Amino acid sequence: MDNILQKIKKDGFRLTKIRKAMVGIFVGEKKPITSSEIQEGLSLVDIKADRTTVYRELLFLLERKIIKKIQFSDHKMYYEICSDHHHHLVCLKCNSVKEIVLEGHLERQEKDIYAKEKFKVLEHSLEFYGLCEKCI
Repeated sequence: MDNILQKIKKDGFRLTKIRKAMVGIFVGEKKPITSSEIQEGLSLVDIKADRTTVYRELLFLLERKIIKKIQFSDHKMYYEICSDHHHHLVCLKCNSVKEIVLEGHLERQEKDIYAKEKFKVLEHSLEFYGLCEKCI
């Protein structure tokens, strides 16, 4: 978390109370979260922020590639801290989300796509939907 806050400050931006709190929420989460969940997290640390303020801060963090957004099959927008590339296992029954790292194979697929289609993949999103261990 300190690295992120130092980068924001080094880039010439203010470390506002809400900005610090939102970074803390993202660092503490192990799964993608919605703007409503962020607002709830802020209220837990006695920070009142309206929806517009939360979205403005989300945009700030997105533009600096501190967080990224993801849309699952429920069509809601989720946000998570940028970290090593990973995918998600989404339970359709309890809505739990778990990160999963797929090594190697997708990189080969991207190279094959470029070779066959002359299409350079810059990024991709892959989620797996099913039932978690508790819901099977």
